[in-house]
Amino acid sequence: MPALVHELRALARLALPSALSNYCFFAVSITELSVMGRLGVDQLAAVAYSQMAMDFSCLILMQGFNAGMNALCSQAFGAKNYRLLGEYTQLTGLVQTIMCLPMALVWWRLGDLLVVAGVSDVVCDYARVYCRLSIVSLWPRTMFQVLATFYQSQEVVLPTAWINAGAVVFNFVLATGLTYGKLGLPAAGFYGCPIGSAIAMTLRLVFYVWYMNWKKYDTVGMPLALGNLFEDAQLQLLALFSAHIGEVQLGSHNSMMELFFFLSSPLYGIMSGAVTRMGNHLGANNPKAAHLAAQATGVSIACLCAVNIVVILASRTHLGRIFSPDPLVIDTFSRISLLGAFAYFILSFFYYAVTVLEAQARSTPVMVAYTAGAWMIGVPVAYYLGLGRAHSSFIGIWIGMLCGYAVSSAIGFYVACFQSDWEEEAKKAVARSLLDAEQDDEEHPLLIKNI
Repeated sequence: MPALVHELRALARLALPSALSNYCFFAVSITELSVMGRLGVDQLAAVAYSQMAMDFSCLILMQGFNAGMNALCSQAFGAKNYRLLGEYTQLTGLVQTIMCLPMALVWWRLGDLLVVAGVSDVVCDYARVYCRLSIVSLWPRTMFQVLATFYQSQEVVLPTAWINAGAVVFNFVLATGLTYGKLGLPAAGFYGCPIGSAIAMTLRLVFYVWYMNWKKYDTVGMPLALGNLFEDAQLQLLALFSAHIGEVQLGSHNSMMELFFFLSSPLYGIMSGAVTRMGNHLGANNPKAAHLAAQATGVSIACLCAVNIVVILASRTHLGRIFSPDPLVIDTFSRISLLGAFAYFILSFFYYAVTVLEAQARSTPVMVAYTAGAWMIGVPVAYYLGLGRAHSSFIGIWIGMLCGYAVSSAIGFYVACFQSDWEEEAKKAVARSLLDAEQDDEEHPLLIKNI
């Protein structure tokens, strides 16, 4: 029991700041939805779709490659292989910088997807403008996450959390001020919000690099990226299904998903912190401690999912007011909140499975679970229940999505719980992070000369 308490405390030291950082990631999106939703339903629908699409592409870059980087860097740090830690970081930064170019091209054309879905020209025009202005913030967002993951793998998370929190406040000031002409800033209307956010994200990266260098905190990814691609591409397709029903449904669907992600921020914090803890233990050839960390993670995830379920159910009649005063939006939110609460119960198993498998650098089962659940089950069922029958049903789309999550959770949980040999995974982690005699004295993992 003392060992479990010690592990829970260590996990909390990582998870709480990481949870704050994840809150901040989605708070930026929710701030923009709230600011733009006051301009009208068309603007809300356009920005909700744009945010969902851009977060989707960012998550492919960030959660896929960075999750793999976190696992590998944590193992390298646990094995005291600082040179390998630096090389993983530099390689991830290079790959993500290269990928920003195709992502920028995708963002440039995102608004046109709504035209294909049959959405009104007004909403399409707003979405097109918003996505294109947001391209400026793509690389700063991506590089910030690479550096944050580098420091997190060394259990340095508190400065990242505070800088993220400051960026949320700064983003709110700029988005509100530039949209409505408040706080002494010029009124740019619909253009003001994405411009303000781009400025805030760029300055966040600049300040973070300056601060972390001043403080001197020196001390797989492809399958995970593909898994996130399949899962998040499903969300985009379901958003297009919603667009076939109407603008209110599109705006409500994507706004609810953003709120869902926001409420999941503590879970993401626990997951990333747990990957770091388990990775450190595996890299140090301590499988018992890694297994204990996994058990602590399971308890923490179960508790937080229960809290989120209660929050959603208790406030379901008021959630829509966060984004719009429109009665139809408020009513739609109220109806899908019940399904959102049930989703947390299903996903609690998947969150645990993904955390364990990422920490073990076993990314292929995660990709398989995403693919099977999202595309073999989720999309076909959502289409049939939502659009495939005589009367379209927005609720049917959500039911189909939950069916896909159930399959993904079952596959992932089975592999993580019943096919995990912790001693063998520790041996693999040590072999993967093995030091040679010439690397023992390396002390500066982020220097280019170490490649």
